[in-house]
Amino acid sequence: MTLKDGKIYVADLEQIQVLGTDGELVQSIVPKDSDGKNTAGSIYVAPAIGEDYLIVAGQTLGGGLFSSATNSVVKLDIKTGEIIWRFGDAKSQYIEGGAISGDTFVIGNSDGNVYALNVDTGSLKWTFKTGHRVWATPLIVEDTVYIGSMDRNLYALSLSDGEVLWKFSAQGAFASTPVLQDGILYVGTFGNRVYAIDADDGTEIWRFPQDKPGDNWFWGSPAVDGDAVYAVDVKGTVYKLNAETGEEIWPSASKLTPKKDEKDAPVRGGPVLTEDGNTLLISSQNGNLYALDTADGSQRWSAESDGKGYVTPVVDDDVVYEAQIHGSYRVRALELLDGGERYSELWGYPTPGESETGE
Repeated sequence: MTLKDGKIYVADLEQIQVLGTDGELVQSIVPKDSDGKNTAGSIYVAPAIGEDYLIVAGQTLGGGLFSSATNSVVKLDIKTGEIIWRFGDAKSQYIEGGAISGDTFVIGNSDGNVYALNVDTGSLKWTFKTGHRVWATPLIVEDTVYIGSMDRNLYALSLSDGEVLWKFSAQGAFASTPVLQDGILYVGTFGNRVYAIDADDGTEIWRFPQDKPGDNWFWGSPAVDGDAVYAVDVKGTVYKLNAETGEEIWPSASKLTPKKDEKDAPVRGGPVLTEDGNTLLISSQNGNLYALDTADGSQRWSAESDGKGYVTPVVDDDVVYEAQIHGSYRVRALELLDGGERYSELWGYPTPGESETGE
């Protein structure tokens, strides 16, 4: 799910659904080639949005017993869905989307490669081979690409040619996009730690926990706000850390309240802050959207649903948008009231009785 210019773009298998901030369907962008066929395949990952185009990754399953899936990146005309170009060299699935910078699109693939494509033509600019799968969306800052791999390395690559500027090695895989603030990258790992890394040279500034790894993976990207870093592990334990030192700010970590008869509130995406910085919002795989008070980590409320949340919510002014699967809604919007102390559900898409393509 991506919010841009007042529109919400949602990957919905055979199409990209474009919603207004009122929940109304604005457009369905269905990829099609010159013959009218969808050669992009099923789309699971968030699209990268240009001025008049989208770049998305899809997968087409083989038709025979011994055939293999085809994994593609396609550029689409944002108005018509026409496939402008298609890149099909990757050998495995795209788990997350890519990023655009100028005339370059960069994306990682489960075949272990990072691919850089020309935005105009789809031609391959360069390939960088890591030692394992690449599941994370890259962060591109000026002429540098920051991207993690399941080979337990975070890489800084030259945007122009893919040369390694530095690499940072950890004790666990990197599966999320790092967050940059004041020259420092903040990122979690499957080694049960959060790291602060110098963006210029890749040196470690701090790690949390310091002495030994924590109990669970940090899958989603952290949220950073001035002197504080917020991170949530896959079991729903939330931490507020000092951005300079990595020390805990809250007296103790905050544990998301699980649903009845469940042990944990599992989380794959990252936390997101409201614009005033007073409320932290986290989407759980149990269907709840949680709101925490950033001052002390106390849980303000949880909004239940029958779906599952796997990605980081999006906040715009006093509204939070949450993408879900396996439930009644693909997207729901909640209005934050009284500074985030309460909420009101605004809408869900699709509305009851309306058909949808995705799960």
